Amino acid sequence: MKKLVVFLDTILWMLSAMAQTDAYLKLYDHHGKHPRIESITYPGVANTIDMYNSLYGHGAVIENPWVAYRVYMDNRQSLDLYVKQTPRLELEETGFYTTPQQMDAGYGCDVLWAGKSVGAGSFRGWQMGNPVTIDTVASRTQSIIDSCTVEVIDRDWIYNGHPIQMTQRYRVSPERRDLWVEISLKGNLPSDIFCTGIQKLELDNRGFVRQAGVAASWGSNVPDKTLPDLVEVVGLGVVVNPENVASVAEDDLNYLIFLQPDPHGIIRYRVISCGARERDGFTNSEEWFEYISNLK
Repeated sequence: MKKLVVFLDTILWMLSAMAQTDAYLKLYDHHGKHPRIESITYPGVANTIDMYNSLYGHGAVIENPWVAYRVYMDNRQSLDLYVKQTPRLELEETGFYTTPQQMDAGYGCDVLWAGKSVGAGSFRGWQMGNPVTIDTVASRTQSIIDSCTVEVIDRDWIYNGHPIQMTQRYRVSPERRDLWVEISLKGNLPSDIFCTGIQKLELDNRGFVRQAGVAASWGSNVPDKTLPDLVEVVGLGVVVNPENVASVAEDDLNYLIFLQPDPHGIIRYRVISCGARERDGFTNSEEWFEYISNLK
């Protein structure tokens, strides 16, 4: 009987946790229905703009009570950031495209303009002194594993002249604002180096990157260039598994951490983000940098 009670308690906890996270893929539909799907695959020769525009939100979306991310369905596979005013699930209502009326009612919004940067912890290759996107593949797949996990598969990614089978998993939980990232690489990986990091915000940026594999930035930007008066203050952070840290650097756009797979071809890191629009959230760079510095 006791084992049954423990089992039922575990199931109830899992259901409660799942109710505080959501992940979805939606097809773009000019009728505005945008139906959910479980998975989608494109051949590697597909036009990147067509892939990007075929999905509502331009890729898979994942959220917890504080933040949401979308993973672009193209060769960039960049992570974009949405920050909420009140901890809750709300992407089913706003879909990353918050209206002025919804913002007045207390909903969050897209807060980041990534441009050519690595954005908020996007995964990249590294060649000739620059981050590089996942350009040459046999196919690209995005799938929803459950309400807290998104999977991205790149089959036969030609990197440094040889094919790599890559699976990316992005996971959130209802207890923390973190996005947990796991990259699984299979193939001949003798000396391949990859990278991640966070961008330098376009206005009033402050930040750092440390040899331990920790980076943080704080500043403001205009996420929607058609709305120049909508300025968002954002904090970004990334913490890499020490076993995967090769070195660190910064360039004009990013604080970068160079990555090496472990003996099993795995890379793990976590992305942490916030925005000044959060009620009772972080209010300045000093608070944010202290929080990131104390993470393990």
